[in-house]
Amino acid sequence: SLPSSAQSSQPSENPSSPLPSAFPSKSPSKLPTTSPSSLPSLQPSIVEQIITTAGSLSVNVDICAFDSERLTAFSEAAIDSVKQVTDCTVESPCNAQLANVCGESSALQSSSRMLQTSTFQLDYAITQTFTCEVGSCDSSSDSATLESLIASIVDPLESALSSDEFLNILSVNILNTGRFSANITACLAVWGILREPELEVAPNTLGTFFPDWGGDSETCLQGEAPTYMELDPENWLHDTLEGCCERYYSGWNKNRCINVRGSGLWYVSHLLERCVTDCEEGQGATCGGLANPVSDNLFADPMSCCLAELDWRFVDFCEADSLLINCYEGTGKYYRGDTAGRPVCVRDCDPEVTGDTTCGGLVEDTYIIFHDTAEECCSIEYNWMNNELCAARSDQIQVNKYWPDMTNSKCILDSQTPAEELSIMIYNSTAECCSEGIHWLSETECLTASAL
Repeated sequence: SLPSSAQSSQPSENPSSPLPSAFPSKSPSKLPTTSPSSLPSLQPSIVEQIITTAGSLSVNVDICAFDSERLTAFSEAAIDSVKQVTDCTVESPCNAQLANVCGESSALQSSSRMLQTSTFQLDYAITQTFTCEVGSCDSSSDSATLESLIASIVDPLESALSSDEFLNILSVNILNTGRFSANITACLAVWGILREPELEVAPNTLGTFFPDWGGDSETCLQGEAPTYMELDPENWLHDTLEGCCERYYSGWNKNRCINVRGSGLWYVSHLLERCVTDCEEGQGATCGGLANPVSDNLFADPMSCCLAELDWRFVDFCEADSLLINCYEGTGKYYRGDTAGRPVCVRDCDPEVTGDTTCGGLVEDTYIIFHDTAEECCSIEYNWMNNELCAARSDQIQVNKYWPDMTNSKCILDSQTPAEELSIMIYNSTAECCSEGIHWLSETECLTASAL
């Protein structure tokens, strides 16, 4: 039979041949199909999961005051340290980049949660990518891969920041830049925080975010929301943690809501009389546990915390005590020695560390007044004493002058037998001492007695 001259309205149930036409059409059909094929492609679409783990770092050096070259060198040393700790190299499936340096965003477009109100000197982001087994990225294999990749970043970084490992690596990298002298690392301290990883493809098993009204987590949860929230999703359910926290835990609660494991910022511990970091117990020696969102004010660094919350403590000592660094040497200035059990002035330094016996210990409290010299300290704090004797005893140096021993009616060289009564007059010579200090004897008698 001859072929029909009219177009069919639907595909034939009995096609002429299972083979493709030997004469394919030269142009697309004027009547394309309006529905998907009943025989979809046998090749699944490729879905890649991207994990972004944001982190922040600060040190007890004002790097933001550096010139551009030194700031760049320090920043690169810091991100190189992150890469070393996480083994995030060119060959690995992860990429670590700086996101924010001293409030200036880098080329990396980081998460809004990290950059909105960063109080750290450096922010960075680590991205990891893997191909999902299923399009929703929620198969058991996808979940296992996700957990493994996150752990490969979070575990080593938290461990390194909780110990001296990260500090040691950072110190080496800083010096290797050739832009800094060795003294920059002498008393260096570093602290930081890792935020909850964000996913490009949210697995269906996680669901949307909702406020934890029934618990005490003070954050938004994912999973099965209460029925009344499910029935009113526009008011209760949010696609992002940021949106949920902003809606239900705004103000002083928002920091706690977003940073469930702590913000890494500083707050005062009145029990310890120092500042501690806001983090879960066990996350480093400076960690004081999670801050109370109502009663605990948070600060970017321990010095700011010390100034605001512990104003009766000497700020430099408070900062060193909070950072748990033992290389703080004190000011070296003089203060009244009563608190150190000394009868004269002493210096603000640690005798056990320095081996200097003029040190009276590190000053902790601001009620103690500092003086630049021993003479100044003696004149103000011990004004009834002979200033020269007081200053000499403070500096532990000899005085080659004579003092009158009125009990035994003779003059004594102080460098041989130091006077115990520091309010006594001293003289340049034996003759002067005898004449003015032992005036009831003749000069000959006094000189004779003093020579014995």
